[in-house]
Amino acid sequence: MISFLTDLVGGWRETRTFQGFSYQVNRSGKRRVVPVEDYGRRGEIDMQWVATGEFSEERMHRKFRNHTLVGISRRKMQYASA
Repeated sequence: MISFLTDLVGGWRETRTFQGFSYQVNRSGKRRVVPVEDYGRRGEIDMQWVATGEFSEERMHRKFRNHTLVGISRRKMQYASA
């Protein structure tokens, strides 16, 4: 409870919760990662976010945003392999 109050006074706000970690930013722009209590299996901390402020999945999301799973017809596939 005390830590919650100090975080509130310090101006920390949560930007994201992912794989058992809370990603937080304060008013001056400093970033930190705090483990979530009573979370079963934690993943890895996204250190790229700590360093740059950009989550590692965002770059992949932008790269494959317009990707579709529509298949190519067999005839086109045969010509491509020949």
